[in-house]
Amino acid sequence: MIRKSLWVLAFSLLSFFAGLETVGAEEINKEFQQSFDVKEGDSLSLRFGDGNVHLIPWEKNIIDVKVRYRADIDLIGIRLGRKQDFDVEFRQTASTVYVTGKEPSSAAIGFYNQREYEYVYEIHSPDYIALDLEGDDGNVDIENWAAGIECRSDDGDVQLRNIAGGKTTIWGEDGDIKIDNLSGDLAIEVDDGDVHLTACNMGSCRVEGEDGEITISQSRGSFDLASDDGDVVMKKIEAKGLNITTADGDIEVDLLTAETLDAEIKTEDGDINMDLGKGPSVSFHVSANDADSIQIDLENIIDDKKDKHIRSGSINGGNGRLKIQTADGDVTIKESL
Repeated sequence: MIRKSLWVLAFSLLSFFAGLETVGAEEINKEFQQSFDVKEGDSLSLRFGDGNVHLIPWEKNIIDVKVRYRADIDLIGIRLGRKQDFDVEFRQTASTVYVTGKEPSSAAIGFYNQREYEYVYEIHSPDYIALDLEGDDGNVDIENWAAGIECRSDDGDVQLRNIAGGKTTIWGEDGDIKIDNLSGDLAIEVDDGDVHLTACNMGSCRVEGEDGEITISQSRGSFDLASDDGDVVMKKIEAKGLNITTADGDIEVDLLTAETLDAEIKTEDGDINMDLGKGPSVSFHVSANDADSIQIDLENIIDDKKDKHIRSGSINGGNGRLKIQTADGDVTIKESL
């Protein structure tokens, strides 16, 4: 019985080592291209891994995908299992084009190192195609788009310009997000990356972050912003609705005069600086740990009330609402000259 078990073990070991491969340096150099006829209402599902993505709109009713992949692989030792080379899987259904990058993977006994020096998805497409993008470390660059965008990325940066889709949704981790001239609804959830929005016109804007900074300038809409340790900076903003929450980050808001402001701002340890624009009509209520940390620089305050922790009142009819709450930070509210 013992002898039979030893024979089985020996046979298993021989089979195992037969699947091993001793390799040195090698280079992967591949290019792929495929085109698909599409129509209004279709979508693109792209899984791009660590590759960089550049989406370019054109007037043809065709999605043309070019993929370039070049990498050096150093392997000193024994490869476990079969070699898996880089590949791209293309597929199309009635309404969706699927593009999936199959990146090399290898387990080895010894030293394994892979250096990628080019990994790019260059995609020409009509701008009416809805986008569903998911990757790891690759960057995404999209311009002049007129359909909805969903993008999930780990450490890669996302840059959007001239976007006029119905809704744009981005999930990220450590990569930065930069958006210029977007119209429509926007939702962003990011960990440590910074978020920069410029010249955007949004019905709703939801940004949720952790340690990264949120910067929004020359934009309008209804804003719902949340951050843990990152700062929130808003410059030249037309805000119909404004909801900002931070833990330790500072908040700086420079508002242009809005017809009716509805704003609620809350932080734990950060400072809050508010510029309400010229001639605002607003009722304000500010609570802080210490009354000396509240500075209100507004003229003609009506129903001005003060106590140990609260300052409240209204100016110019008090049509809008501004509520501010902080624990240890300072609060400054002023009106533009």
